[in-house]
Amino acid sequence: MRGRGPFEYRLRDADRRYLQEIADNGQVIQRVAYRARALLALGRGERIVEIVHWLGLSRTGLWCLWQRYQQRGVEAIFDDQRSGRPATFSPSGARHH
Repeated sequence: MRGRGPFEYRLRDADRRYLQEIADNGQVIQRVAYRARALLALGRGERIVEIVHWLGLSRTGLWCLWQRYQQRGVEAIFDDQRSGRPATFSPSGARHH
């Protein structure tokens, strides 16, 4: 008796090229590069258990990343705008030792 086959993750060719550029760029924020590598690995058909192991993502995190990619395309690798006051550094609050 055969079960259902594995889900096939498909990336658009232009998205694949863009994600590869991001993953190869040494000047990109690490979490963005990891997300690009995760999507590329899904597109290559790598096993989910291996992707989460070598990138340190959870299965749920990887699933959410794929869902964001389906909705937003390659913009899914970047953080969303957050509500509220932006984080700032206040030198007046720093202590001198």
